[in-house]
Amino acid sequence: MGVKDFTDGVRALLIGDATFVADIQTVLGKQVTTVMRSNVPWAQINDKQLPCYLMEQGNGDASSFGGSDETGLTIGHYEQQFESGLDVCLLWNEQDRERAADQRAQLPDIFARLFLRNPQPGGVAGAWLQQWVPDQGVLHPRQVWAARIQAQLVIERDV
Repeated sequence: MGVKDFTDGVRALLIGDATFVADIQTVLGKQVTTVMRSNVPWAQINDKQLPCYLMEQGNGDASSFGGSDETGLTIGHYEQQFESGLDVCLLWNEQDRERAADQRAQLPDIFARLFLRNPQPGGVAGAWLQQWVPDQGVLHPRQVWAARIQAQLVIERDV
């Protein structure tokens, strides 16, 4: 499975995993139904579009998981393994600074559990919450919480 499959799989989970959707709705008080698939500058997103997710492909590197060499290539160059990131940002408005801080503090657990329940979105070998960066209220009242979802994937020569 490739990077597009991974991206499509994560997008489907963000709006389709019932437990995740309910947890996010409980934390934000609103359901998030919009996933934008490009890294639109946050300031260009209209308040009427919030809350929403933004997704953008992150960096990818050859990986030697699965016992292959350091380039991730198998014997005969049939396939190559990679580790790839996907940046997912959640944007919403919250006027109350204390409430916003509490909301941001709950998101790592919710996202980690999503990938513990669904470790292979889009058919990748494995995916997990690798990193998160809260905006710490810098853009208040707009809240931004960014996550890096990391995946191990295999790209085959003959598909």
